[in-house]
Amino acid sequence: MEPPSYEEASLHPPVPDTAVFNILPPPSYNASLHSAPTPPPTYGEAVRPDRYPIQTVPQYHGTVIHPLTQIGGRPAVVTTQPAPFPISVTHLADVPGLVRCPHCHNIVTSEVTYQSGKAAWCTCMLLAMMGLICGFCLIPLMVRGLQDAHHSCPHCKKHLHVYTR
Repeated sequence: MEPPSYEEASLHPPVPDTAVFNILPPPSYNASLHSAPTPPPTYGEAVRPDRYPIQTVPQYHGTVIHPLTQIGGRPAVVTTQPAPFPISVTHLADVPGLVRCPHCHNIVTSEVTYQSGKAAWCTCMLLAMMGLICGFCLIPLMVRGLQDAHHSCPHCKKHLHVYTR
């Protein structure tokens, strides 16, 4: 069966949908809205020092057992972090480290100064050979990740170690 032509379809009214006719009218609006029975409090009434009294600490008589820290009356096990111990001077990296100075024998956190090393200069030469001149090849000399870390003792100012890249 073929569908009807446009002329035949336009002669017939559309089939009414039952859901279209079940629309409720909007609610009625009442002009007499109720107002608050009393006005709001004044600032002096709202901000009173005795409005919220200071609470006291409750007094307990006897032993209090906290359910998470003291199970069955046994004291809780308290663990502490161990004290830091110095590492060997040869294990220093590019950040300050806790070491025992071999010169003054004090346990110190090393001072670090950064200086351009082989990695920075090789990268600089590579960039220059690629054609990045006019100062762009000098950027690796300022990048801390390409510089060597020179460690020294803050007390005696003696050289401890060089971390090379």
